[in-house]
Amino acid sequence: MTEPNPLAIALEAVACDLCGADDPEPLLFLDDVIAGTTKDPFRLVRCRRCGLQYLNPRPVASALARFYPDDYAPFVRRGVAARLRAWQRRRDVDHLWRYLAPPARVLDVGCGTGELLLAVRERGNADLIGVEPSEHAARLARQRWGLDVRCGDLHAARLAPASVDVALLSHVIEHLPSPSATLAELTRVLRPGGVLILWLPNAASWAARVWGADWIGYDAPRHVYAFTPGTLHALLARHGFTVAELRHEWLGLEWSWGLRLRARRRWGRGRLDRVLATLHPALTAAFTPLAAAAALFGQGGRILVVAHRAGASPRRDIDNAAHLDRQ
Repeated sequence: MTEPNPLAIALEAVACDLCGADDPEPLLFLDDVIAGTTKDPFRLVRCRRCGLQYLNPRPVASALARFYPDDYAPFVRRGVAARLRAWQRRRDVDHLWRYLAPPARVLDVGCGTGELLLAVRERGNADLIGVEPSEHAARLARQRWGLDVRCGDLHAARLAPASVDVALLSHVIEHLPSPSATLAELTRVLRPGGVLILWLPNAASWAARVWGADWIGYDAPRHVYAFTPGTLHALLARHGFTVAELRHEWLGLEWSWGLRLRARRRWGRGRLDRVLATLHPALTAAFTPLAAAAALFGQGGRILVVAHRAGASPRRDIDNAAHLDRQ
């Protein structure tokens, strides 16, 4: 008789977080090739009504912490990767400074170990708050940088209504069990006219099409959702946000990771994987012209979105999602 697996993952079936329909069509089966926290595959589906892509079934909320070990890559970046990421943060903070400058009060949701908040503080604004579910990461942010980082999700932070001017979600919205619930809370804590800034993978990108299940933007089971510009626009509009800016990133990161993950899936974490890890900065540079071409045509693998609180018709924007994805 087969022994029960004590690490078996409890799964739940969910409806679409954007339109509420329960009419998914299967797209891909995804493995945790990046972190290797489980060998169980996950099914990526697309809502037939609005096009939102999400894992279904997916791990229950109480099981998510096991997929974020203390050595989870965003918590421990070092070397060339850390320096490149720091350069990207400084570049983005400079570009967004008109929103982040004092006297703006800045909230970073899912702030990890606090490097983005640190970049804002170093640029000249110290009125900062971080919220981070991982106690390990939140503790590092407090100890390393002295930041005001609270452990838990946004709802647990219980911020006062209209107490924040700018909210940052840097590669966070795709991790959330319910982006709609978090955006509803953000409309409560952001002041009227407040700004929401998001960084996230683009599931309508060239890289996503080429690499398929090996695209780093899927990263199951940590990435519960895979947004396109159209579905993101519709979700934001549903919660009263108007997109003011959408930028496509041009570094070749998505492509170098795609090569690494394709090789890792086929040949495991052996010598080739270690060689590709060593060559990762050079491969990123080599793929950057391709990534820049994708960005030029509005097909970049990662996007930066700036949105303002405003009224809109949710039904109209859901219907327009497919049109936006073709742009």
